[in-house]
Amino acid sequence: MHNSWQPKPGDKIFRPRRIKRYHLRRILGVPALFSAGYGNVGSSIYYALGIVALVAMGATPIALGIAGILFMFTALTYAEGTAMLPEAGGSATFARHGFNDLAGFVAGWALMLSYIVTISISAFTIPPYLGYFWEGLKISPIAGTATSMGIVIFLMTINIIGVRETSILNIGAAILDIITQVSLVVIGVLLILIPNPTILVQHMFAPGNWPTPSNLILGIALASIAYTGIETMSQMAEETKQPEKRVPKALFMMIVTVLVIFAGISLVSLSAMSPQELASE
Repeated sequence: MHNSWQPKPGDKIFRPRRIKRYHLRRILGVPALFSAGYGNVGSSIYYALGIVALVAMGATPIALGIAGILFMFTALTYAEGTAMLPEAGGSATFARHGFNDLAGFVAGWALMLSYIVTISISAFTIPPYLGYFWEGLKISPIAGTATSMGIVIFLMTINIIGVRETSILNIGAAILDIITQVSLVVIGVLLILIPNPTILVQHMFAPGNWPTPSNLILGIALASIAYTGIETMSQMAEETKQPEKRVPKALFMMIVTVLVIFAGISLVSLSAMSPQELASE
């Protein structure tokens, strides 16, 4: 039946307003994604190496290697999830689409807690390194805490200014860090491992240096701390050009870089000093 209804004079017609959805600017490329992810994951070696050595002792490279395999599978999962759902939110978004809003809510708050913890750990370990140049940062808790807080406030300010400025800082820091760590590995191989190739075996398997099975398992669990931060790239998908292609590519690059550098740093460090020295001094 044909509907011949027409509005009459005086009738009010309801016209619903369209809800605008605001989108983030897609301005990031592979270098910006890689540097952001590497900044979160790669920097962990500075504090995780000593923590793992405290428990895993001579098996520190093995603990980091096993945790690295788990990290590789996790990264590949994030690559597939981001290619399917290129939205901001990372695993919180994955949980929301895969389960329900409550699962996404819980995952989001769990991520927030993990970021607070990793920010605190990273900022707390910077002053002792800088204390090599100014001893006051090692001796004075006030100076060390103030420096950590200043670093966090500075980085927070850069993030507020804009993602483009943050990516420029991340790329520069990632390049500097990779050059530093690769230089340490090359110097260690040339000056320690090649002249005395048996020293690594001595430090790993000497009496008292090999951990108990329970400590090795605990060391692997602690080594997983070194690989935290992989979530970052997925969270930046909505700010990335062609995220379904560039996020997986950046993740693959980070997997290779992190595994190679972590393996090199742990082997060279354990060659340069005993597990006891590595875990303390």
